[in-house]
Amino acid sequence: MTGGGVIIPNDLVDSLGMKSPEDALLALSSSCEATSLRLARELRASLASSTAAPSSTSTSTSTSTSTSTSMSLSTSSPLKRKGSKQLDGNPKSNAEAPSSSPSPPPLGRPIPLPPSLRDAPGVTNTNSNATSTNNNTHTHPLALSLLASESILSSLSKIASGGSAASSEMRSLESQRRQLDREARDIQDALALREGCARGCDMLACQRYDEAARAVREVNDVLYGRRGRGRRHHQDDDDDHDDDDDYDDDDHDDHDDRPDRGASRRARRLCGREPLQNHRRTVQVLRAAVGEKYETAASAGDVAALSRLTPLLAMLDMADAGVALYLRFSREALRREMDGADGASNEEERARLVDEEAERMLATGRGEGLSRAAVRRRAEETVDRRRRGGGGGDDGEAAVPRRLARIYNAAVTHLRHHLPMVAYALGEAEGDVALARAVHSEAETRACEVMRGYMRKKELGLTVRRAEFVGAKIEERYAGGGSGSGIGGGNNMMGWEKMALAAGGGGGGGSGGVSDENKLASMIMGLGVGGDVVASTGKDIAMKRQAAMKDDCGFTIEVGNLQDVDAALEEWALVMQHTESYERFIRHAVDEILKARNLRREQKKQESRRIRDLEEDSKTRDAGDVVAAPRKERTTALDGVDHDDDDDDDEDDKGENIEILPPHTQLNEVAAEIGGNYSSLERVLLLAGMQRAFIHANFPDESTFSPVAIGYSTHSDVGSRALQTNLVEECLYAARRSTLRAFATGHTGTASAAANVCVDVLGRVLLEVLTRRAELGASLLKPGEGLLVGQSGIGHAALSFAKSTAGKGFRGVQGAAARAGATGKVLGDIDEESADQIRMRTLIGVARAAANFNDLEVAAEYTKRLEGNFLKEIDAGYPRGHDTEQLRMCIKGLGGVVESFSHASDRAIERLVSTILPRVRQIVNEAVGNDAGTNIPAASFMGSPVLSGAATTVSSTRLDYDLDDRAFELAQLGEGYVGRLCSSLEELIEPMRPHFLPKLSDNLLIGIMGGVSTRLEAAIRKSKFTPLGAISLDADVRYIMNFAKDRLDSPELKSNVTLCKACQPLARLNQIALLLNVDDLEDVLDLISVSKRKGAWDLKLDEAKVLLSLRVDFEGSKVNDLLQMDDE
Repeated sequence: MTGGGVIIPNDLVDSLGMKSPEDALLALSSSCEATSLRLARELRASLASSTAAPSSTSTSTSTSTSTSTSMSLSTSSPLKRKGSKQLDGNPKSNAEAPSSSPSPPPLGRPIPLPPSLRDAPGVTNTNSNATSTNNNTHTHPLALSLLASESILSSLSKIASGGSAASSEMRSLESQRRQLDREARDIQDALALREGCARGCDMLACQRYDEAARAVREVNDVLYGRRGRGRRHHQDDDDDHDDDDDYDDDDHDDHDDRPDRGASRRARRLCGREPLQNHRRTVQVLRAAVGEKYETAASAGDVAALSRLTPLLAMLDMADAGVALYLRFSREALRREMDGADGASNEEERARLVDEEAERMLATGRGEGLSRAAVRRRAEETVDRRRRGGGGGDDGEAAVPRRLARIYNAAVTHLRHHLPMVAYALGEAEGDVALARAVHSEAETRACEVMRGYMRKKELGLTVRRAEFVGAKIEERYAGGGSGSGIGGGNNMMGWEKMALAAGGGGGGGSGGVSDENKLASMIMGLGVGGDVVASTGKDIAMKRQAAMKDDCGFTIEVGNLQDVDAALEEWALVMQHTESYERFIRHAVDEILKARNLRREQKKQESRRIRDLEEDSKTRDAGDVVAAPRKERTTALDGVDHDDDDDDDEDDKGENIEILPPHTQLNEVAAEIGGNYSSLERVLLLAGMQRAFIHANFPDESTFSPVAIGYSTHSDVGSRALQTNLVEECLYAARRSTLRAFATGHTGTASAAANVCVDVLGRVLLEVLTRRAELGASLLKPGEGLLVGQSGIGHAALSFAKSTAGKGFRGVQGAAARAGATGKVLGDIDEESADQIRMRTLIGVARAAANFNDLEVAAEYTKRLEGNFLKEIDAGYPRGHDTEQLRMCIKGLGGVVESFSHASDRAIERLVSTILPRVRQIVNEAVGNDAGTNIPAASFMGSPVLSGAATTVSSTRLDYDLDDRAFELAQLGEGYVGRLCSSLEELIEPMRPHFLPKLSDNLLIGIMGGVSTRLEAAIRKSKFTPLGAISLDADVRYIMNFAKDRLDSPELKSNVTLCKACQPLARLNQIALLLNVDDLEDVLDLISVSKRKGAWDLKLDEAKVLLSLRVDFEGSKVNDLLQMDDE
């Protein structure tokens, strides 16, 4: 049971087992007293309520006696805590009480007793004159209550008096115990002081300064406590401080019960005056000796002595002075190391070079007949001449990265060797912070001076401005339109195309029906220009490349050759790499210093809290009015003792946010300036490298083309002979090398800029060039004008091959005559071997033209791989953070470049399809019989009949589905127009399919089939249909679809559903066949509704009406009446 925060025991036995028996007994007595008073008041209230009428003013002897007894119960004072007077129950003494002492005032008006109480026996009346006839005196309820109350009061009085005595005795014993503890602790402290003072003097005499310093620290810990370490040196420096107080006879000590507060006056008196004076002298002498040795070691740079003496500074409270001395030593050591990098190391490097040169002269015979001294003198002259000219040694350009590396390595090595010791020994005086600042300041000053000097020497700003101007010209030439230098003309050729055509000797208009575009396409495929140019030899190609490289937009003149610029960027990358590595190290060291400071601060806080808790417990034991108060209340009661701890915590919190190094230093600014210039130069170098790749690709040889390197799966011979140019590989290699070199610097800003350069150059310049080359490839594959067979037979490009192969006997061939069909006699003059050569060269031309389309797919795949490679490099070489995430977002911009290449590939195939579609429409028209019979000089250019010499006249059969039974049977027996159509399509597309990647080949075939379907749909709308004709149409459509599926490579396109989704015109043709094959008009609505639910119906109702009207057995009025619904 508790009350008012004090535990109240249940009985006397429980109270003796409490922490403070005295307080427990007093609490039990007070509780019983309060209970008795409450019961008395309740009894009075009960008696008052039972009174029926006011009592009479007259009294009798018996009534007076009863009233006196009642009032005695009602107005008796409660039991006092100590020495209260007990009621004895004697009426006489109660009656005499008013005469001996003033009676207490009545609690109210007199309460008349009821008859039952007036007749009740007086159990406390011992008067001999009083007689009672009631034999049940002690059985009356009121008598029993009075007896119980008197017994309780008597017991409580005895408990209170006995508890007070026991409590006093226990307090006395506790006080004696504490006194004995204090005396024992004082004796222990006195012995420790005497032993420590003696040991310190002995160790100092033996010059064992480390042992003496430990003894001094132990004595100071006993004298002033651990919490007084920060103030002890002020007391030790004062020789005359209050010695009389230390030996005062007063036994009372404020610090006796406070742990870690230092030795008491009694302990110091027991220790004696002489040991303490000897201790002070020891401290003074030891400080002087250690300080002198430390200063000597710092001046001499004796690292071993500093390592021994630095931990002693903290023991002697000389940390502040030690920090200043150690910083002076560190600055001198860094200067020696860094100056040695430029001075002594230069001499060592010079001596090494001289030895190597002398040995080289003796080995080559140049020192023959000379003494070794003469050889060495000549070697020294040679080395000095090279060093002055920048051809070697540390004075050359390559020395700058090495000098920076030495500066940074000196700083890093010094911090690694000295920072742990300084943090341990001088951390409380912020020696680690001062050391980090001093080392970084020295390294930063020297590194910035070196880098700025190198920038001035190289004229970096001027070089970058010139390079940016050259880069703009390169971009304008290859991605900016037709404003580049080259041959004149009003066409839409870009600058690089005009330059390539002029360098190849193809300027000056077309001849023989070959346009400038076809000339350029033939040239960049290595097929020659027009009919007057034959395949170039390797020497001719090298000469043309050399001539084209002279016009490099001024890169060589303004910036330098590619090798020199690349070497310079390697040096700048090393400069940034060394700087960033040092920056990361110093930032990591600063973080570790802050962690150590936080750890020390937390340890001090924990120690302060522990001491505060011990003091609170000590104060709680001494507090006599608190039994078991909560810790929070005791802490509040002792706030006056803890102010010093709170102040210490506040001071620690103030030092928590200390800034060791600013977020942006001078070194960061210089590195950022170099990084910006480096990124600009890297961009121009990448453009120049890609320009060289473009020029080489414009004048190709056999090494320019190679089999496609990206992995792909094929289920047929599609893509079996697919080629790619080395243009994509060279450009992607240049981009990868440039970007990875920027990544190697470790500077996130430079790496992000390089990544953006890579994304921009690949996504604009390379994409534009590859797209234009694909367009030229499409023009070279144009039937009739390029390499493929047209309506008039061999294309102009193929004729140029024939002319170059046949020599003089073929010079009279003219393109116009060939298109007019007058080639029989001339073609017949070419033998079979020459025809095979023409055919092979034509196939090579088709393969090389297709390689430009494949390049777009290869570029997309390589760019995707490049993105993954860059992301792995970032994960491996960059720490996590906001800047790294920003760099990752820059790299992910390559995903958009991949999509751009894929879209450009699709557009290139669409352009090729649009180039081939005129020939496709001619084939369809010839097959369905829309055109009259045409004289075709060759049935197949890729087969031998093309050069047989006899023109072939092909009679066409008109498309007709108005078939009766006999016509239907004849149509089933004959090949029909569909077979001839597919055969002509096979002749057109078969030379291209093996040279395209499977994806491109499928897209090309789907586009061609779309053109065929569109043309067939137009022809079908002109025909009438019988039911048998509709069946024949369905068979023809199925034949066409099977023809397409047999030549598609993708397994997903092997079904009719996916094929129709990929080729909408073919899907419409299939729907027309289904619509025309209905047996009854009533089935039309079901067919349309079911097909629409499946998403396989594109025909509108108006179109359906027109198509159904083509059936001769369907009446037009019924068709119109049947399809009267909304077209949804």
